[in-house]
Amino acid sequence: MTTSDNLSIAAGDLATMLGGDLVGPADTTLTGIQALDAAGPSDLSFVRSSAHANAAKASKAGAMLVARGIDLGDMPETAIIFVDNPDESLIGLLTTLRTQRFGEPETGIHPTAVIHESADLHETVTVGPNAVIESGVTIGEHTRIDAGAVISFGTTIGKRCRVGANTVIGGEGFGYISNKDTGKHTRLPHIGTVVVEDDVEIGASTGIDRAKFGVTRIGQGTKIDNLVQIGHNVNVGTNCIIVGLVGIGGSAVIEDSVVIGGQTGIADNITVGKGAQLAARGGILGNVPPGAIYVGSPAKERGQAFREFAALKRLADKSRKKS
Repeated sequence: MTTSDNLSIAAGDLATMLGGDLVGPADTTLTGIQALDAAGPSDLSFVRSSAHANAAKASKAGAMLVARGIDLGDMPETAIIFVDNPDESLIGLLTTLRTQRFGEPETGIHPTAVIHESADLHETVTVGPNAVIESGVTIGEHTRIDAGAVISFGTTIGKRCRVGANTVIGGEGFGYISNKDTGKHTRLPHIGTVVVEDDVEIGASTGIDRAKFGVTRIGQGTKIDNLVQIGHNVNVGTNCIIVGLVGIGGSAVIEDSVVIGGQTGIADNITVGKGAQLAARGGILGNVPPGAIYVGSPAKERGQAFREFAALKRLADKSRKKS
């Protein structure tokens, strides 16, 4: 690698760096990374599965990271680097390239950050410009709080977490007592906390509300996108993926390894079982069994939903023919 603004490495050197097996020219110089259809002779691309084999053969990429066991046939002018997992190999490469282009990320406490004297931050924590850390907050080692984020009183954040810009963790939950006679809504104080476990990443402008009583919890290894709303007393399990614009109602339970597609809404007080997958724009109104795949709004099991979609299409086609 050079220290210039662009990738510059020979295919043979890259294979050595990644611990891969090279087939083809070792002296091809690579200066960029592109998808197969956009790559040129000086670009590196990648092939995750045999489903992309035809695209790889048509690509003009100078080199490719290819998962072991995929046969691309004879491509003598292309440097093929066989690795166990192209995506994992790209992590280290892209991290290095980003550092070359933009430098090391800033660390430490920015002078404009506001940190309450009672907050307990490990010495390795990074806090960005204009972030606010309120009283009684605990933040573990190597966690990063980006610009403008607010970590409200009593919140606990574990190790190696990242909190995106303008995210609010521990804000007041959305709970009111309504007077049927006057129609007035009176806010119910929330005295609980939020616990974010180790290795959690939270995107920008996300809200995670404190519990009414007890704890709102985000499990270890879970990754949350931008613009997500997580209500009071929600319990999110380990290693979940929650995509942008998801809303999760209060006291819902999201078990381990659940994937929630963008713009999905989950009603309060329901359980989404371990390993379930919720398609984008889903409306989840009842419990979801472990391992299920739900589609639609209101969401239903994938097979059932597709049968209903097909039946509606047949009715529409029949109606069109009659008219």
